[in-house]
Amino acid sequence: MKVAIVLGRGIEGCGVTKYTVELERWLLNNSHTPMVYASKDKKWSRNGSHEIQNLVHVRFDRDGFDEVYEGCKSSDIIIFNSLPSVNHSKKCQDRFSTLLDLDVYKVFIQHDHNKSSLRRNSVLQDSYEKSDIIFAHSDTGDFADIVNTPNLFDMRERDIHLMQPGISFSHYEGYYKSVEDQDMKHHKWIGRTARWKNYDMMFDFHNKYLKELGHLTTFEGIDKSPIFMELKNRNKFFDEVVSETDTIDLKDRYGKDATVFGDYNNKEMLNRMSKCGFGYQLSLLEDRFIKKSLEYTHLEIVAVGAIPVFRKEYGDVCIHRHYDKPLTELDSGTIWLSENNMEKCIDLVKELSYNEELREEYRNKSYEVYSYYDSKYTTQDMFDKMEISYRMKKNENE
Repeated sequence: MKVAIVLGRGIEGCGVTKYTVELERWLLNNSHTPMVYASKDKKWSRNGSHEIQNLVHVRFDRDGFDEVYEGCKSSDIIIFNSLPSVNHSKKCQDRFSTLLDLDVYKVFIQHDHNKSSLRRNSVLQDSYEKSDIIFAHSDTGDFADIVNTPNLFDMRERDIHLMQPGISFSHYEGYYKSVEDQDMKHHKWIGRTARWKNYDMMFDFHNKYLKELGHLTTFEGIDKSPIFMELKNRNKFFDEVVSETDTIDLKDRYGKDATVFGDYNNKEMLNRMSKCGFGYQLSLLEDRFIKKSLEYTHLEIVAVGAIPVFRKEYGDVCIHRHYDKPLTELDSGTIWLSENNMEKCIDLVKELSYNEELREEYRNKSYEVYSYYDSKYTTQDMFDKMEISYRMKKNENE
């Protein structure tokens, strides 16, 4: 099957790009023929973070769009993975809209959670009204509210199908290290400069507890966005945001302030994470946005063999896609960190730092539990739903 994946916003180098990489990998592994069509109308600082194998990267407001249009027109399925922003040129937005009018089975995946992010999407209403099936992380979030708002000109009922990001765990096996090859005293947070990524909790945990143990904390993905000065004014750290990560000697920074690095290449970051004892993902999201979804930074930590340290409140509400229970109720080899249990967590960190047998047990448990978020399950579930919808549309047209 020929599948077009359209990135109307472009290659932003964060979660949507990562989703595209994993989706393309799954399609190739399942004998489909994918092609990614990404807008180049806006330049993103992280556009080199990930590698897309089959890519047409052109400005939609120029002649290169003809290749995008003809490629999508000749596809069996078009998957819209992002929309142009309201700040993209009108010509870019208008040309993107022509793809929504093609007589091809159309899939819309909405990754944004809240209204402020959704408002930055151009042609949002057309994207879900003209698509044949809709996927989102939650059916109780702001996007669901928008879709379910009555429209006198289009009264059709639309289902929002749940989706969860997934990775091909087997693809990460080359990064996985033995416990003997990991630095038990190295803690790494990965994310970006967005408040909801909750870097402040990582700073607090390091300053109150990890520093006293003589441990090392590094951050990766902090960029000098408008709120960088807010982060810098609150927290004291070694500022290596513009430094080449692998050139910095960290041996004298154990037991001192955390070290903060900037944007990363995903493959290089994964290799560094695999050598760390502990990986941190502490995102803040409203309960109604979560449902069963984890972020890629959750899964990457597990896939490369670091002990996962996740925010407890997230695990309390995130329902495991297989076991159908909150993650915190499972024996998952995870340290569940919150503002109120840091002393309990640091005791467990101490034990894991010196007990290799326990570390191996935690790693095996986490791999077992989170491997249900392998793309062979998550993406296959999506395509099963798409196949049902596709057949229904085909029967209607016959």
